[in-house]
Amino acid sequence: MTGIGRRSLILSALGGAVAAPALAQDSLPPISVRRSEISVSRSLPVARADLPVPTDPGLLVYIQQAIDKNVLVYLAKQGPDGRLDPRNPVEVYWRRYNDADGARRPLSFFERVFAFGVSTQRVADGRYSARLASYRDRDAVVEIGEDGKPRAVMKIGQRNVRIVYAYAMAERGRFIPKVHYVDIHGFDLASGEAVRERIRLDM
Repeated sequence: MTGIGRRSLILSALGGAVAAPALAQDSLPPISVRRSEISVSRSLPVARADLPVPTDPGLLVYIQQAIDKNVLVYLAKQGPDGRLDPRNPVEVYWRRYNDADGARRPLSFFERVFAFGVSTQRVADGRYSARLASYRDRDAVVEIGEDGKPRAVMKIGQRNVRIVYAYAMAERGRFIPKVHYVDIHGFDLASGEAVRERIRLDM
């Protein structure tokens, strides 16, 4: 992963708790993934009960973070026939719970291009590979599930996991937030077990 890519991963994990460092990319401290840990449980853990959970129709994934209550929403765009829009199958925007009572706000140019935006590529009829602008090393497959609902499926270890949400444990820093880890939560498609991948960061 490039230096800018590693730095952008922090912003992506935070769900936009900070956007100002866009002007100081080359002066940010180096960031790297230290290790990844996978755990399995019977039910999906709740990172923090006080944080809001979006209920937007077509919701794929949402990202919460420890600094404030704002949430990033990743939404499946579907046509009248229920199929994914081949031109733009995934839409990304904010729910500003911290300062605007959950109002919807589009991503800024920097957020969309360098951090939270998604690039998609068709891999089969009605199935699209989706990668975050800030973390292109891994992808999720966006598709319509057997229940007729959209889902994002990611490989975690040897499991195919329907991702539900991510949570970034972070604290405010002098220039940029310090991210300790990012948890990715979802369900194993085969067993129905809840799976969590914790990605620990050095920064």
